[in-house]
Amino acid sequence: MERRINIYTNTQRAGTLAKEGDKHIFTYTSEAITPISVTMPIRSESWRSIHLHPIFEMNLPEGALKERIRERFAKVKQMDDLGLLELIGPHVIGRVKYGLPGKYEEPITLDDILHDDTHVLFEKLMERFAIRSGVSGVQPKILLQINDKNTLTTEEYIVKSWGDEYPELAFNEFFCMEAVRLAGLPTPEYKLSENRSMFIMKRFDLKGDGSYLGFEDGCVLLGKGTIDKYHASYEDLAKVLKASTAAESRLKNLRTLFKALVMNHFLRNGDAHLKNFAILYDEDYTDARMAPIYDVVCTTVYLKEDLPALNMSGGKVWWKKKTYIGFGKQTCKLTTAEIDDIFECCADATKNAAVAMFDYVKTHPDISAFAERLLLEWNKGLESFGFDPINTIKL
Repeated sequence: MERRINIYTNTQRAGTLAKEGDKHIFTYTSEAITPISVTMPIRSESWRSIHLHPIFEMNLPEGALKERIRERFAKVKQMDDLGLLELIGPHVIGRVKYGLPGKYEEPITLDDILHDDTHVLFEKLMERFAIRSGVSGVQPKILLQINDKNTLTTEEYIVKSWGDEYPELAFNEFFCMEAVRLAGLPTPEYKLSENRSMFIMKRFDLKGDGSYLGFEDGCVLLGKGTIDKYHASYEDLAKVLKASTAAESRLKNLRTLFKALVMNHFLRNGDAHLKNFAILYDEDYTDARMAPIYDVVCTTVYLKEDLPALNMSGGKVWWKKKTYIGFGKQTCKLTTAEIDDIFECCADATKNAAVAMFDYVKTHPDISAFAERLLLEWNKGLESFGFDPINTIKL
C-alpha cells in the first residue's frame, strides 16, 4: 500500500515523499524552486531509493529515543519512518519540513530550565513535548521555544539530558564546548542547568525573519544513511565539505575542520562522526559554509578504550602528532606554521577550559571527582602532542 507525505522547504511545498513497497520515492512539484538538498537537485525524474533518502533520515531520532516516541504514539499513528517524519516533521533542524512549521505552546522560561532544582524536569518536558524530538542522535533531546525574562526575547533551543548510564554528561559537554569556544572555533550559544542535568544549546539554523537555513550533515553530503555514520574517513569529510561549500570559504572551512579534530583529540572525543559535522546555507547554496561545532564530549571518561569515530590515514586510533601534521598539510592545505599555531591555540584553550572547570568545582565540590577524571583524559591528549599536563593543584 502506498503512503505519502508532503515535503516543504520552510513554508513552500517542494514535493512528495512516497513509500511504495520497498521503495522510497521523492518527486519535486512542477513549481518547486528550492532544492531540498545539495545532493538532490530539482529535476522532473523522481529520486528513488530502497532506504529512506539521507536528507529525510538525517533528523530522525535514534536508539532508545526513537523507540520511546514510537511507543507513545503507536496507538494513534503508524510509526514507521514516514509516520515518525509526519509526527516530528515541523520540529526538526534545517529548512526541510514534513508539513508546515508547527505551532508552539506558551514558551518555557529560561529560568525554569536553568534553575530548577530537581532532576525530573527533563522527563516532564519530554512527556509534554515528545513530538519535538526531531533532532538526530541517541541522546534524549527536544526542541523548545524558551522565553528569556532578562532580554524579553523568545528563542528556540535544543535541550539535552541523559540518565545514569553516562553520569554528568551535561557538565562534560559544557566544559568541552568551553574549550572549543576558547580555541576560537564557531559554536552555538549554550548553557548548563544549575543542577547539571541539562545542556541547553541555542539553535543555529534560524534566520532573522523566522525562517530556517538549509542544514545538511556529513551523512547526507556523502549519501550515507545514519547507520553508516562511523563508516568513512576524515579525508572523505574534508573532501565533501570542500566540494559543498562556497569557494571563498573553503580554506577557512578546512582550517576549522582541522582545528576541530585537534580539539577532539585533546578532549578525547571519540564520537566525532559524520552527523556531528554539517553545512549551513541559504536559498541557492552559494553561501554554504561549515556549521558551528556541536556535540563535543569526552567519551573516554566513560569508555576507557574508546577510539576516534572515523578513519584518518587509513586507521582509527588516537593518532600521533605527525599524522595530524600530514593530514593538515595534504588534506587541509595548511602550512607548517599554521599547523603549529593551531596546536598551540588548542592546547591553550584546553588548559583555560580546565581552569574554568575547576573554578566551577570550588563552588560545586560534589563534582570534583568527576572533574579530576575528565582532566586525566584531557591530559592524555595534551601529553601525546608533547604539551605539559594540567595540574589541578596549581589551578
